[in-house]
Amino acid sequence: MRLRLTSTFVGLAVALALGTAVAADAPASGATPAAARKKPAKPAVAKRKQKPAKVDSTQSSGHPKVMAAKPTRTLRPQALHVLGDGEFHEINGEAQVTLFPSQASAVKKAFAANRRDQLKDAERSARLPEEKDRWQTVLFHLRELDSRNDGEACFWRVVSFYRLGELARARRIRESCTLSIKDESALDGEDSLSVSLQPVSALPEMVAAGEQAPAPVPNPSPYGGPAPAHFERY
Repeated sequence: MRLRLTSTFVGLAVALALGTAVAADAPASGATPAAARKKPAKPAVAKRKQKPAKVDSTQSSGHPKVMAAKPTRTLRPQALHVLGDGEFHEINGEAQVTLFPSQASAVKKAFAANRRDQLKDAERSARLPEEKDRWQTVLFHLRELDSRNDGEACFWRVVSFYRLGELARARRIRESCTLSIKDESALDGEDSLSVSLQPVSALPEMVAAGEQAPAPVPNPSPYGGPAPAHFERY
């Protein structure tokens, strides 16, 4: 009897030991493993590109509305005044500027002297017995003088073109000048002399429109006629 109770207690002890071991290996009720507690990662979502902000076309500086709104600026809103002779003078469209106003008479004399030197050089080249490129040299001396307002310069320029055989050009310049009767008579002689040296086909009145005139015949001989009427331009 005693032996049977002992074996029964031993069996119960073994059963309790096995149950305790199984309980230790199994997770507690209601608890989840650490791996199970982790939340699943959300799938990556591509970022959407932001659209560029719309710009109002009227905000552009080149738009007519914006250009019309820009203020305008006048460079000289008032008349310009300069100090001269101890007083202020207004500058306008009718103002005349004089070089070296304190020495106006000296300036006029300098221009007159320069003009006279050029005319003397031109006449000297026209009359010298020996002169290379005589009439081209005369025209070079007259390059700064205006034939329309200077009778002496006009005279020598017309003579030069007559001697070069350029009748049409000489006559055209002559028509734009104001010459004395004496000068006109001398130029009539130059015209006749030049016509006598040119072939008939080279005369201006014989050349038809669109045709090329033959080469002119120059007269390199020195000028021996009267000098033009003398006057002071300045």
